[in-house]
Amino acid sequence: MEERNLELDDDGKIKLRKNREDFLSQEKEEEDDSIVLEVPDFKDFESEDDRVGLSDEAYAAKAKEREEKAAERKSAAEKLLDEADALFEAGDLVGAGEKYLDSAAEYGAGWRPWFGVVRVQTKDFTDFHEIYDCEKAYDRALRRMSKEDRAALAERYVPSMESIVSEKRAEAEVLSAKDKAEREESRPALQREYASSLKKAAILTALFVLFAVAGGVLAAFISAVPGMQILILAIVCGVAALVLLFVAAWALKRYVSARVALSANGRENTTASGKKAAEAIAYAELVRSVIDDFKAEN
Repeated sequence: MEERNLELDDDGKIKLRKNREDFLSQEKEEEDDSIVLEVPDFKDFESEDDRVGLSDEAYAAKAKEREEKAAERKSAAEKLLDEADALFEAGDLVGAGEKYLDSAAEYGAGWRPWFGVVRVQTKDFTDFHEIYDCEKAYDRALRRMSKEDRAALAERYVPSMESIVSEKRAEAEVLSAKDKAEREESRPALQREYASSLKKAAILTALFVLFAVAGGVLAAFISAVPGMQILILAIVCGVAALVLLFVAAWALKRYVSARVALSANGRENTTASGKKAAEAIAYAELVRSVIDDFKAEN
């Protein structure tokens, strides 16, 4: 479920930006992370700066009207929230997520609609693979809930999350042991490959240097010695050096690969099992961080 980008102040007020009455027919440009809700430029949305020229009675009536509309929005948000909870309990996560977001759009000062978004994204705190997709809703929910609400949620969710942490750590231990066994089993072959590639690279590099030097020395005597023998030998040495250059480069590349593989073999979590162990550990740490957030004081 994709989280809608609704930005609220810490006091829960949604910023409103006035627009013309035909704003619904216009395309809206995407903005940065701090977006506002577009509303028509009706008189009902006048700010307190418009008090100039109004009597106390008229302004009081206007303020009362605003409060009534705010209460209506809050009531509508509560209704949407109840609908979202019902959809969630029925297993309709997509529908519940939309309703939670609609509730937050109506009245986002409370923590429940934001927490509902997180419940949907984490399947009621049983699957944390996509929790970063609702990071903003998660932060808003924690920031708005009271100490008592957080304690109640911790009592409900922490035991199951502790079980997830224990399971993932146990899984990581099994995979780490498998990783160690696999690395020990493959190490002799890697060591042989490393020694063989080192020997070949050294021999081929030495031959390249030998023929290159010989070709250079012979080339210096071409004009001093009559006949074509020196020239032919210089050409042969040069061609041999060129061929050996490519062969030695291939041998050096193989040597580097063997050395890297042997070095990796000495490190933990480098096999397929080891990588899965690292993923399990990271997952356990993620769930542990959520547990710590639930237990933290406001």
